[in-house]
Amino acid sequence: MGTRSNRNPRRKFLKYIGAAGTVGLAGCIGADPGEDDDVDSDTVVIGSNHPLSGNLGGTGTRMDNAVQLAAMLKNEAGGIESLDGAELEVISGDNEGAQELGGEISDELIDDGADVLTGCFSSPVTNAATRAAERAGVPFVISVSVADAILQGAEMEYIYRPQPPATQMAVDHAELMPQAIRDAGQDIDTAGIYYIDIDFGQSVRDGLEEELPKHDIEVVETVGIGFGETADTQVTQLQAADPDAVIAISYEGETVELVRAMDDQDYQPPFLTGCANEALNDRRALEQMGDTTEGALATNFALDPTNDRAGEVRERFEDEFDQSFDANVAMTYAATEVIIAAIEEAGSSEPDAINDALAEIEVTDHIAAMPPITFDENGENENALAPLFQVQDLQDRVVAPAEFAESEIDL
Repeated sequence: MGTRSNRNPRRKFLKYIGAAGTVGLAGCIGADPGEDDDVDSDTVVIGSNHPLSGNLGGTGTRMDNAVQLAAMLKNEAGGIESLDGAELEVISGDNEGAQELGGEISDELIDDGADVLTGCFSSPVTNAATRAAERAGVPFVISVSVADAILQGAEMEYIYRPQPPATQMAVDHAELMPQAIRDAGQDIDTAGIYYIDIDFGQSVRDGLEEELPKHDIEVVETVGIGFGETADTQVTQLQAADPDAVIAISYEGETVELVRAMDDQDYQPPFLTGCANEALNDRRALEQMGDTTEGALATNFALDPTNDRAGEVRERFEDEFDQSFDANVAMTYAATEVIIAAIEEAGSSEPDAINDALAEIEVTDHIAAMPPITFDENGENENALAPLFQVQDLQDRVVAPAEFAESEIDL
């Protein structure tokens, strides 16, 4: 693991306060991306590298819209103050969820004038996309991608991740989930893991297999699923192992399939839980899955329910795009807040100046349910947190830790 040579010995602090007005969105953001970009430019360009089609296209489109919304609200509030009101422009590229397109889309966005990048959701795609940005010397703030190796497997000077990586996701789930169950007077000693069999699911699975025994939970079954597969065999295996908790590490489609197979086999474990699971934090997905998910416990990055502005952002997003505001949307919006804060701090649209600001920044006012965002020498958020939710009345409610809780756990 490398260290960042551009670090200043003096840490700069910036408190970024977003704006969530109720007026209509501006019809146009910024200027043509082909225009020359320098420190006097009236436009700063953010490149959004997400899957807008394919298996992950639904989530990726919502994430891209989160980037768009953060820029729109900043422009409505007057633009980049340190650049005399310069506007933000978002240009988007569709990586289709394909690893081979991750780097290609980053290169295209940079060629089209992007001063800073964000993306990508799928960890293999993000791995390729960030390396292209690193080669070009353009900062990249990861919106959502959990694989540890993205940042911890190589020296990276331009890459930053506000969300918790796979290891931290597993640490938070292994601690918060059983503690909440035991504090409610229930027993939990065993777990079965259901995971999407790709980098994302494998990395979180590995973390849970290491962390759960530290909290007196034995992993008695582990089953993987691929894209587009049914979960009947996996549920049969889980039911035979009879764990106290089933932990789902999966995208929306695979979680919906898990619940369908459970319903078909009339199987309900004592506790249904999720780690880095988008479906258990998506209210439309919860309505689709129905009562089987009621009471489920999930750890994931989250919108801060104690922050009034976060609620305003959720409402604005749902009004503007008629889409659900899930955990991935919340984290993508927060990542874009970090980008905007760095541009303000840099007072420049130059990638190196933005990168210097990112290396030293602390963003204290953002919409994610975690402490201030600031980056260590590897580009990881030093205060990353995956809080615990419970599904209550088919809505995701933060129940732990207490500083972000909006509801008490109900078991």
